[in-house]
Amino acid sequence: MVRLALSYIKLHKVIQSPVRSSFDYDHCWTNNLLELMDCFLMVLDPDGDVLYVSETISIYLGLSQVDMTGNSIAEYIHPEDWAQFHSVFCSSYEWPSMCSVRVKSSLTKRANKKDSLRASPGFKVLRMDMTYCSGCRLVVCSSLPSPVLSSISIRPNSFVITTAVDLSIVYVDSRAEELLCEHYPGSSPGMKGVSFYSLVHVEDVEIIRKMHLEVFKLGSYRPPLYRIIVLQGRHSVYVESNVFRYTSHSNKTLVDSITIVSHFL
Repeated sequence: MVRLALSYIKLHKVIQSPVRSSFDYDHCWTNNLLELMDCFLMVLDPDGDVLYVSETISIYLGLSQVDMTGNSIAEYIHPEDWAQFHSVFCSSYEWPSMCSVRVKSSLTKRANKKDSLRASPGFKVLRMDMTYCSGCRLVVCSSLPSPVLSSISIRPNSFVITTAVDLSIVYVDSRAEELLCEHYPGSSPGMKGVSFYSLVHVEDVEIIRKMHLEVFKLGSYRPPLYRIIVLQGRHSVYVESNVFRYTSHSNKTLVDSITIVSHFL
């Protein structure tokens, strides 16, 4: 009770406004908005303590709003990801920042031995978008595709590319062929063997390089928007992607691949 009361007091000092006498409509709208955005919301004080977390955290991490409020976010971040989180947390004082980190979750503790080869049991990968506001950090957290799943849902307007560990393409679906293969009219068969890097606008290659590194550490990753070259190099289009690593088991051999699920904006 003391922990929750202190968090309540700190939150009101940050907001610096009285509680509305009637908030039923706003409460309903906020909950619906978070569900539509497919995310949950956190408010962190300058020390990284959780002043507020939306109830939807139970959907994504299986954690309790009451248990988390008032505790330090450091207790939930994977130790190997803390340095990255802390760097972004500090830089968000000057401008909005983003990072992908592993956060404790009760929904992933049942991962089997095969899954644990490509995941961190007890943790789930989240993308955190941070904004500095009124002396605190507003953090929008969205979950990324789980690396323990062999398949994920694909939206009708999305396309799928699978690559080897060096990002050389080994598979593209029919929509990806239709959209991208004309950029490499001489490749055979299709785009197989082409480096994914070569599809990306030269100014955005660094984004893909970081994605390449992070997906092996985290298991899944959502990079910032980047541009893909289309129409035989005459145009570039912004793309949003979810990326995850999958490890197949065949004849006692482990084979890693990277699946990139994208859609044009």
